[in-house]
Amino acid sequence: MRLIFIALIPLLISGTLFAQSEGQDISPAFFEKDYLFEVVRHLYRWYLDERDVEKVVGNQDIAFCVQELKPKLDAGDKSQFGQIVIPDLNVKVTVKKPDYKIEELELSVKCDNYKIINVTRGNLPTNNSGYRVIKTSYKTMRDYAHQTRNKTRFPDEGLLMRMRLSARKRILQYFEDHVKDKPESEMAKLEEMKKQDQIIHLSPLSNVANEAWVFWETGRMLIRFSSDIDLENPTLWDHDELAVELFNIDEQTVVSLDEVAGSNAYMTRDQVGRALYNCIILGKRMTLKPLDDTDK
Repeated sequence: MRLIFIALIPLLISGTLFAQSEGQDISPAFFEKDYLFEVVRHLYRWYLDERDVEKVVGNQDIAFCVQELKPKLDAGDKSQFGQIVIPDLNVKVTVKKPDYKIEELELSVKCDNYKIINVTRGNLPTNNSGYRVIKTSYKTMRDYAHQTRNKTRFPDEGLLMRMRLSARKRILQYFEDHVKDKPESEMAKLEEMKKQDQIIHLSPLSNVANEAWVFWETGRMLIRFSSDIDLENPTLWDHDELAVELFNIDEQTVVSLDEVAGSNAYMTRDQVGRALYNCIILGKRMTLKPLDDTDK
Protein backbone atom coordinates (compact mmCIF):
# COMPACT_ATOMS: atom_id res chain seq x y z
CA MET A 1 0.00 0.00 0.00
CA ARG A 2 2.78 2.43 0.87
CA LEU A 3 4.53 1.88 -2.46
CA ILE A 4 1.28 2.58 -4.33
CA PHE A 5 0.73 5.72 -2.29
CA ILE A 6 4.20 7.01 -3.09
CA ALA A 7 3.80 6.31 -6.77
CA LEU A 8 0.57 8.31 -6.89
CA ILE A 9 1.35 11.29 -4.73
CA PRO A 10 4.61 13.23 -4.23
CA LEU A 11 5.69 12.68 -0.66
CA LEU A 12 6.00 15.72 1.58
CA ILE A 13 8.19 15.06 4.60
CA SER A 14 9.36 17.86 6.89
CA GLY A 15 8.82 20.36 4.12
CA THR A 16 10.86 18.36 1.61
CA LEU A 17 9.20 17.44 -1.65
CA PHE A 18 10.14 14.03 -3.01
CA ALA A 19 8.94 13.87 -6.61
CA GLN A 20 9.36 10.60 -8.47
CA SER A 21 9.47 9.38 -12.04
CA GLU A 22 8.53 5.90 -13.19
CA GLY A 23 11.08 3.08 -13.19
CA GLN A 24 11.45 -0.56 -12.33
CA ASP A 25 10.19 -1.84 -8.99
CA ILE A 26 12.58 -1.09 -6.16
CA SER A 27 12.63 -1.43 -2.41
CA PRO A 28 10.49 1.10 -0.50
CA ALA A 29 13.64 1.91 1.52
CA PHE A 30 14.91 4.01 -1.36
CA PHE A 31 11.88 6.29 -1.13
CA GLU A 32 12.53 7.26 2.47
CA LYS A 33 13.93 10.70 3.03
CA ASP A 34 15.75 9.67 6.19
CA TYR A 35 17.59 6.87 4.40
CA LEU A 36 18.65 8.93 1.37
CA PHE A 37 19.70 11.83 3.55
CA GLU A 38 21.77 9.45 5.72
CA VAL A 39 23.52 8.26 2.55
CA VAL A 40 24.30 11.88 1.68
CA ARG A 41 25.53 12.54 5.23
CA HIS A 42 27.89 9.56 4.94
CA LEU A 43 29.17 10.92 1.62
CA TYR A 44 29.48 14.39 3.19
CA ARG A 45 31.63 12.98 5.98
CA TRP A 46 33.77 10.55 4.00
CA TYR A 47 33.85 11.58 0.33
CA LEU A 48 32.59 15.05 -0.62
CA ASP A 49 34.51 18.32 -0.55
CA GLU A 50 34.00 21.94 -1.55
CA ARG A 51 34.55 21.18 -5.24
CA ASP A 52 31.54 18.85 -5.19
CA VAL A 53 29.36 21.35 -3.38
CA GLU A 54 30.28 24.18 -5.75
CA LYS A 55 28.74 22.21 -8.62
CA VAL A 56 25.29 22.19 -7.04
CA VAL A 57 25.15 25.55 -5.26
CA GLY A 58 22.05 27.38 -6.46
CA ASN A 59 20.23 24.24 -7.62
CA GLN A 60 16.55 24.08 -6.74
CA ASP A 61 16.61 20.34 -6.28
CA ILE A 62 18.86 17.31 -6.46
CA ALA A 63 18.06 13.95 -8.02
CA PHE A 64 18.64 10.42 -6.74
CA CYS A 65 18.49 7.81 -9.51
CA VAL A 66 17.86 4.46 -7.86
CA GLN A 67 17.40 0.91 -9.02
CA GLU A 68 17.45 -2.63 -7.67
CA LEU A 69 20.42 -4.73 -8.80
CA LYS A 70 20.01 -8.43 -9.49
CA PRO A 71 23.45 -10.08 -9.37
CA LYS A 72 23.77 -13.85 -9.54
CA LEU A 73 23.94 -15.21 -5.99
CA ASP A 74 24.80 -18.52 -4.40
CA ALA A 75 21.99 -20.93 -3.59
CA GLY A 76 20.17 -19.83 -0.45
CA ASP A 77 21.53 -16.29 -0.60
CA LYS A 78 18.59 -13.87 -0.48
CA SER A 79 20.66 -10.70 -0.22
CA GLN A 80 19.33 -7.61 -1.98
CA PHE A 81 21.42 -5.05 -3.81
CA GLY A 82 20.72 -1.56 -5.03
CA GLN A 83 22.36 1.39 -6.70
CA ILE A 84 21.94 5.07 -5.92
CA VAL A 85 23.28 7.48 -8.53
CA ILE A 86 23.53 11.18 -7.70
CA PRO A 87 24.39 12.82 -11.05
CA ASP A 88 24.86 16.32 -9.62
CA LEU A 89 27.60 15.00 -7.32
CA ASN A 90 29.05 12.60 -9.91
CA VAL A 91 28.68 9.75 -7.41
CA LYS A 92 27.42 6.18 -7.69
CA VAL A 93 26.70 4.26 -4.48
CA THR A 94 26.21 0.50 -4.34
CA VAL A 95 24.30 -0.83 -1.35
CA LYS A 96 23.54 -4.28 0.04
CA LYS A 97 21.01 -5.78 2.42
CA PRO A 98 22.58 -9.15 3.31
CA ASP A 99 20.44 -12.20 3.97
CA TYR A 100 22.33 -15.51 3.95
CA LYS A 101 23.75 -18.15 6.26
CA ILE A 102 27.28 -19.28 7.03
CA GLU A 103 26.48 -22.94 7.52
CA GLU A 104 29.78 -23.98 9.09
CA LEU A 105 29.26 -21.39 11.84
CA GLU A 106 25.49 -21.84 12.01
CA LEU A 107 25.38 -18.08 11.61
CA SER A 108 22.61 -16.04 10.00
CA VAL A 109 23.86 -12.87 8.33
CA LYS A 110 21.17 -10.21 8.09
CA CYS A 111 20.79 -6.43 8.25
CA ASP A 112 17.60 -4.45 8.71
CA ASN A 113 18.46 -1.96 5.99
CA TYR A 114 20.71 -1.42 3.00
CA LYS A 115 24.35 -0.65 3.80
CA ILE A 116 26.90 1.02 1.53
CA ILE A 117 29.48 -1.39 0.12
CA ASN A 118 31.05 0.78 -2.58
CA VAL A 119 31.25 4.41 -3.69
CA THR A 120 32.64 5.37 -7.09
CA ARG A 121 33.13 8.57 -9.04
CA GLY A 122 32.31 9.01 -12.71
CA ASN A 123 31.18 6.38 -15.22
CA LEU A 124 27.58 7.28 -14.44
CA PRO A 125 24.71 5.99 -16.59
CA THR A 126 24.09 8.16 -19.63
CA ASN A 127 20.30 8.02 -19.19
CA ASN A 128 17.75 7.15 -16.52
CA SER A 129 16.43 4.03 -18.23
CA GLY A 130 15.77 1.38 -15.61
CA TYR A 131 16.12 3.88 -12.78
CA ARG A 132 13.50 5.63 -10.73
CA VAL A 133 14.33 9.28 -10.22
CA ILE A 134 13.58 10.81 -6.84
CA LYS A 135 14.04 14.55 -6.45
CA THR A 136 14.31 16.55 -3.27
CA SER A 137 15.05 20.11 -2.29
CA TYR A 138 18.78 20.79 -2.46
CA LYS A 139 18.54 23.41 0.28
CA THR A 140 16.83 21.04 2.72
CA MET A 141 19.36 18.31 2.02
CA ARG A 142 22.25 20.74 2.42
CA ASP A 143 20.86 22.06 5.69
CA TYR A 144 20.41 18.51 7.01
CA ALA A 145 24.02 17.60 6.18
CA HIS A 146 25.26 20.81 7.80
CA GLN A 147 23.18 20.50 10.95
CA THR A 148 24.16 16.86 11.51
CA ARG A 149 27.80 17.12 10.40
CA ASN A 150 29.10 16.62 13.96
CA LYS A 151 26.45 14.14 15.06
CA THR A 152 28.09 10.97 16.36
CA ARG A 153 27.07 7.54 17.57
CA PHE A 154 29.24 4.96 19.32
CA PRO A 155 28.72 1.39 20.55
CA ASP A 156 27.55 0.67 24.08
CA GLU A 157 30.22 -0.12 26.66
CA GLY A 158 30.01 -3.89 26.16
CA LEU A 159 30.53 -3.67 22.42
CA LEU A 160 33.14 -0.96 22.85
CA MET A 161 35.20 -3.35 24.95
CA ARG A 162 34.96 -6.00 22.24
CA MET A 163 36.18 -3.49 19.66
CA ARG A 164 39.08 -2.45 21.91
CA LEU A 165 40.16 -6.07 22.29
CA SER A 166 39.83 -6.67 18.55
CA ALA A 167 41.96 -3.59 17.81
CA ARG A 168 44.57 -4.82 20.27
CA LYS A 169 44.57 -8.26 18.64
CA ARG A 170 45.08 -6.79 15.17
CA ILE A 171 47.89 -4.54 16.36
CA LEU A 172 49.68 -7.51 17.96
CA GLN A 173 49.18 -9.49 14.76
CA TYR A 174 50.74 -6.65 12.80
CA PHE A 175 53.86 -6.83 14.95
CA GLU A 176 54.08 -10.59 14.47
CA ASP A 177 53.62 -10.39 10.69
CA HIS A 178 55.54 -7.28 9.69
CA VAL A 179 58.41 -6.47 12.03
CA LYS A 180 60.35 -9.74 12.05
CA ASP A 181 62.84 -8.69 9.38
CA LYS A 182 63.43 -5.12 10.54
CA PRO A 183 66.98 -3.93 11.29
CA GLU A 184 68.09 -4.43 14.89
CA SER A 185 68.01 -0.72 15.68
CA GLU A 186 64.43 -0.42 14.44
CA MET A 187 63.40 -3.56 16.27
CA ALA A 188 64.64 -2.02 19.51
CA LYS A 189 62.42 1.03 18.92
CA LEU A 190 59.42 -1.18 18.19
CA GLU A 191 59.98 -3.27 21.30
CA GLU A 192 60.16 -0.09 23.34
CA MET A 193 56.92 1.14 21.76
CA LYS A 194 55.16 -2.09 22.74
CA LYS A 195 55.86 -1.27 26.39
CA GLN A 196 53.90 1.99 26.14
CA ASP A 197 50.19 2.57 26.56
CA GLN A 198 48.63 2.29 23.11
CA ILE A 199 46.40 5.23 22.15
CA ILE A 200 43.63 4.57 19.63
CA HIS A 201 40.81 6.73 18.25
CA LEU A 202 37.57 5.09 17.07
CA SER A 203 35.47 6.77 14.38
CA PRO A 204 31.71 7.15 14.92
CA LEU A 205 29.50 4.38 13.59
CA SER A 206 27.49 4.99 10.43
CA ASN A 207 23.80 4.19 10.08
CA VAL A 208 24.30 3.23 6.43
CA ALA A 209 27.72 1.52 6.33
CA ASN A 210 29.05 -1.54 8.15
CA GLU A 211 32.54 -0.23 8.72
CA ALA A 212 34.52 1.37 11.51
CA TRP A 213 37.91 3.07 11.39
CA VAL A 214 40.50 3.15 14.14
CA PHE A 215 43.54 5.43 14.20
CA TRP A 216 46.32 3.73 16.16
CA GLU A 217 48.12 6.88 17.24
CA THR A 218 51.10 5.16 18.86
CA GLY A 219 51.88 3.17 15.72
CA ARG A 220 50.73 5.81 13.20
CA MET A 221 48.41 3.38 11.45
CA LEU A 222 44.80 3.27 10.32
CA ILE A 223 42.73 0.12 10.84
CA ARG A 224 39.49 -0.50 8.96
CA PHE A 225 36.97 -3.04 10.25
CA SER A 226 34.15 -4.08 7.91
CA SER A 227 31.63 -6.89 7.67
CA ASP A 228 28.32 -7.92 6.11
CA ILE A 229 27.06 -8.46 9.66
CA ASP A 230 25.94 -5.36 11.54
CA LEU A 231 28.94 -4.13 13.54
CA GLU A 232 26.67 -3.72 16.55
CA ASN A 233 25.65 -7.37 16.47
CA PRO A 234 27.52 -9.16 19.30
CA THR A 235 27.52 -12.35 17.21
CA LEU A 236 29.97 -10.72 14.83
CA TRP A 237 32.58 -10.27 17.53
CA ASP A 238 31.98 -13.76 18.93
CA HIS A 239 32.88 -15.33 15.56
CA ASP A 240 35.37 -12.66 14.50
CA GLU A 241 33.85 -12.57 11.00
CA LEU A 242 35.55 -9.28 10.20
CA ALA A 243 37.49 -8.00 7.23
CA VAL A 244 40.43 -5.99 8.55
CA GLU A 245 42.71 -3.67 6.60
CA LEU A 246 45.74 -1.92 8.07
CA PHE A 247 47.35 1.14 6.49
CA ASN A 248 50.72 2.48 7.53
CA ILE A 249 50.27 6.24 7.11
CA ASP A 250 53.97 6.85 6.52
CA GLU A 251 54.40 4.11 3.91
CA GLN A 252 50.97 3.72 2.28
CA THR A 253 49.84 7.29 1.60
CA VAL A 254 49.95 8.70 -1.94
CA VAL A 255 48.59 11.82 -3.60
CA SER A 256 46.81 9.81 -6.32
CA LEU A 257 46.06 6.12 -6.70
CA ASP A 258 47.35 6.48 -10.26
CA GLU A 259 50.83 6.29 -8.71
CA VAL A 260 50.09 2.71 -7.63
CA ALA A 261 47.62 1.62 -10.30
CA GLY A 262 46.24 -1.85 -9.73
CA SER A 263 47.05 -1.94 -6.01
CA ASN A 264 44.53 -1.59 -3.18
CA ALA A 265 47.22 -1.35 -0.52
CA TYR A 266 47.32 2.44 -0.57
CA MET A 267 45.17 5.39 0.46
CA THR A 268 45.24 8.88 -0.98
CA ARG A 269 46.27 11.80 1.16
CA ASP A 270 42.67 12.99 0.98
CA GLN A 271 41.33 9.64 2.23
CA VAL A 272 43.83 9.57 5.09
CA GLY A 273 42.87 13.12 6.07
CA ARG A 274 39.17 12.20 6.17
CA ALA A 275 39.84 9.09 8.23
CA LEU A 276 41.95 11.05 10.70
CA TYR A 277 39.27 13.74 10.98
CA ASN A 278 36.57 11.18 11.70
CA CYS A 279 38.75 9.29 14.18
CA ILE A 280 40.45 12.15 16.03
CA ILE A 281 38.04 15.09 15.79
CA LEU A 282 34.71 13.25 15.79
CA GLY A 283 35.87 9.98 17.31
CA LYS A 284 36.40 8.46 20.74
CA ARG A 285 39.89 8.35 22.25
CA MET A 286 40.79 5.18 24.15
CA THR A 287 43.87 3.77 25.85
CA LEU A 288 45.00 0.14 25.53
CA LYS A 289 47.44 -1.52 27.89
CA PRO A 290 51.02 -2.01 26.68
CA LEU A 291 51.23 -4.70 24.03
CA ASP A 292 53.70 -6.79 26.01
CA ASP A 293 51.38 -6.84 29.02
CA THR A 294 50.32 -10.44 29.61
CA ASP A 295 47.01 -9.19 31.05
CA LYS A 296 45.09 -8.77 27.78
